[in-house]
Amino acid sequence: MKNKMIYFLSFIALGIAAFSVYDLGNTPNNDIPQGLNAGAMKRFQFHENQIPATTAKFQDENGNDFDFSDFSGKVILVNLWATWCAPCVKEMPDLNELQGSLGGENFQVVLISENQDGIESSIKFLEEHKITNLDTYIDGNRAVARSLQSSALPTSILIGPDGYEIGRLVGPAEWNSGDAHALINYYILKSQNDTASSS
Repeated sequence: MKNKMIYFLSFIALGIAAFSVYDLGNTPNNDIPQGLNAGAMKRFQFHENQIPATTAKFQDENGNDFDFSDFSGKVILVNLWATWCAPCVKEMPDLNELQGSLGGENFQVVLISENQDGIESSIKFLEEHKITNLDTYIDGNRAVARSLQSSALPTSILIGPDGYEIGRLVGPAEWNSGDAHALINYYILKSQNDTASSS
């Protein structure tokens, strides 16, 4: 009788242990907010591991070099685009409105053109399409695109104020939607809370 009781208790303990292991393996990563890649952001892919933003250089209209460290302290949405890319053209008004709505000391849309004919055609495109809230940089030698392993346009990468990629979305998106605002505002507020708690 005693042996049967031991076997029975051992069986229960084994069952509890197996369930615990299964449950642990299916626990969502607490660093990734749940529900923010939904709706218009359903194709946004969070990074499960921290990935530092590339240090590849890109240029402004005057030929000055920049990299993403020049935007440290801000949440930035990097958008790789080109004037000949129809989906890029489609989402540009939304990106323009997003910058108008949320842009400032805590957030910025950073356009990086992949045009290979110089930055002038990209600037002309923005002017002709009345994209008044955004400026563009140029990735003339495709160093940024290559380092980001981006093979499709548009590609948008959300980078936190600490210089680490949060995630990315390949293809056009409704960047001025409530879903996009919720995603970006989450990281703006998180950054402000982190700054307040560390001071």
